[in-house]
Amino acid sequence: MAKAKYGVVRTDNLAGTDVRTALVSVRYMGADGNTAAEIENGNVVKMTVLVEGEREIFVATDVAANDKLSDVVLIAAPEVAYDERVRNLDEFINEAGKNVRGYHLHSGDEFSVTKEALTGVEAPAVGNIVELAAGTKLNVAASATADATAVGKIIAVEIVGRYTYYVIKVD
Repeated sequence: MAKAKYGVVRTDNLAGTDVRTALVSVRYMGADGNTAAEIENGNVVKMTVLVEGEREIFVATDVAANDKLSDVVLIAAPEVAYDERVRNLDEFINEAGKNVRGYHLHSGDEFSVTKEALTGVEAPAVGNIVELAAGTKLNVAASATADATAVGKIIAVEIVGRYTYYVIKVD
């Protein structure tokens, strides 16, 4: 049986790699904001309210295409697998109910994700627009979509070992 493939993320040049105020802890509670669910690295979520009884962990839900980028964070949690059968980064998923690391996105930031973290065009290419879409995956389009919040552009496609990364520069 083939294992599921999940998104892989690299935090190439994100403000949160050096500036801790650009990081946030979130607990993904699905589209409805009430049901704990798994979330892939390289996906985006909308921060809402603090988790009840917590002072630093926010409830995260699905984004809408027109959400403000300042309300959205990129999921990039360390890949710590407790199942010894998980051997590759694309086999890792953040478990339901666990707190995960989110990165605020700022103009000039760069990060990379694999195709599993993207939706939209079948073959993303340099120059494609990256924008928010309903759900947790970033949408890739040849040109900007009306009423969708732009995140940035693909500036490079890099093959590193077994993974093809799409490098995204935030506008």
